[in-house]
Amino acid sequence: MREGLKEMEQRLSELSFETSGEGFTDITPAINTWIAENNLKQGLLNISVKHTSCSLTINENADPRVLKDLSAYMKALVPEKSFQSINGQEKPVKYLHNDEGPDDMPAHIRSALTCSCLSLSVDAGQLVLGTWQAVYLWEHRHACHLRKIVLHAIGEVSSKNQGLANSSISMEMSRRNASKLNEIILQKNNPDAWASDEGIETNVDLLIDRIHELISEDDQASKE
Repeated sequence: MREGLKEMEQRLSELSFETSGEGFTDITPAINTWIAENNLKQGLLNISVKHTSCSLTINENADPRVLKDLSAYMKALVPEKSFQSINGQEKPVKYLHNDEGPDDMPAHIRSALTCSCLSLSVDAGQLVLGTWQAVYLWEHRHACHLRKIVLHAIGEVSSKNQGLANSSISMEMSRRNASKLNEIILQKNNPDAWASDEGIETNVDLLIDRIHELISEDDQASKE
């Protein structure tokens, strides 16, 4: 290997997620934990779902109304039992494939219209995402399902000690439950505040204050 080039390694794993029916499951924390456990410092991560009735999407991670609107729009776009031409002039056509119920074929169509695979950059041991972005597993069926996600990464791997440190941080953040913190922030503020800059700044301030509290708690614990 030429001088200056860093050694690249691959990691391949499968994660399982239990969905609770049609809707979204934020899988970002689990993926970041996997990145930390595999000591991946920088590189590319391919995320794919091994099913034809659910999909992957990157979208809003702050205002839950965004996900509700996405779900409602998709249901309107791909109705159950039958479909009609866009111009609305032809008669409704019933789905031929309905072996598993009225949500069977619509789930396949919704999956085809979205994504079954995502490729994201990894930097500093975590996914490179925007401030208000999260990776979601989008369940298109009514019933609960066990869904399998394949993670295939290639990139620079950190040293063992550094990897262990990243893993500990990731596990600690998981224990703190960042999603729950975000939920609490939303509950304490007017949901309509997201429509204005003032509302967003208020929620960001609350989140930053809480992060500072967590850091202070960790510093205090390390001194004891």
